[in-house]
Amino acid sequence: MWRLLALRPGALAREEAFQGLAAPEAFRPLESPWEARRADPRPWPEPLYFVDGKEREEALLAQGERVALLGSVAAGALVHQGGRMTLLSPVVRRVGVGLSEPLQVGELLYEPVEAEGTDYPSLRAGLQKVREDLEKRVAQGLSGGLLVVDGPVRFPRPGGALLGYIKTHWVRYLPEEEEALLHALRPGERTPAFQVSREEQALASWYVRLPLAPEGLRPPQAGLLRVETPLKGPYLELADLSLSLFPALASHPVKDPRAPQNLTPIGALERELARRMGSQEVVDRLLRRHLGGG
Repeated sequence: MWRLLALRPGALAREEAFQGLAAPEAFRPLESPWEARRADPRPWPEPLYFVDGKEREEALLAQGERVALLGSVAAGALVHQGGRMTLLSPVVRRVGVGLSEPLQVGELLYEPVEAEGTDYPSLRAGLQKVREDLEKRVAQGLSGGLLVVDGPVRFPRPGGALLGYIKTHWVRYLPEEEEALLHALRPGERTPAFQVSREEQALASWYVRLPLAPEGLRPPQAGLLRVETPLKGPYLELADLSLSLFPALASHPVKDPRAPQNLTPIGALERELARRMGSQEVVDRLLRRHLGGG
């Protein structure tokens, strides 16, 4: 019988920072000279899609020496077309990473998902993989136009353009001399594009500075997005388009504590996905009632 070890085991957060990160091993600029760039306003392509996913760790269980991580994952899309933003059908799954068969907990049913290992990081990685696969499934159902994903580009999109944007900066992509430009970027400006690689995929990337609220002190990386797109596509055209797109979609700190990087459509999508995943408090009560411990 499975026994509850802990509720919400993943309630940890890390602060973004450049300090202490290793310098990049290689740097391949795609534009020169290395200086801030602006672009004339451009119309948004249509349809314009936004895709995001959400994962929630709900409980860590044990059965003898076996452990499993219960969680919920969700993914969905918004489409902007004809001046309107519309929510497309989100997908929600409740899974147990490390389970070998479905687990019924009251009215909750957790699907089994195989884990790569038995330690907690492996279980977390398994839950993240389920979320990424769900995002990919949602994205592959969208055709034409431009797709914007919250996070790195993890899959190709043969039927249309693709932009991924990264809000937190755990990896240094620029040598120290070029990195100095990030501190000088003004709202609505970008760096020149440079090449990065991930999982044998060649990408073009650049940084964009979003508008910032006029009050308060802030770190140098505030309002900074790193954007990427497949290198095979029209990356310079998309880099200039991003200056008409991302600053206009920046969120305000009054409505979103992760402003301005958490774009307004993505913030709205995250709230809707969280709502469809169900109340965390209700899930906690059900898990305690049926599994005990905690």
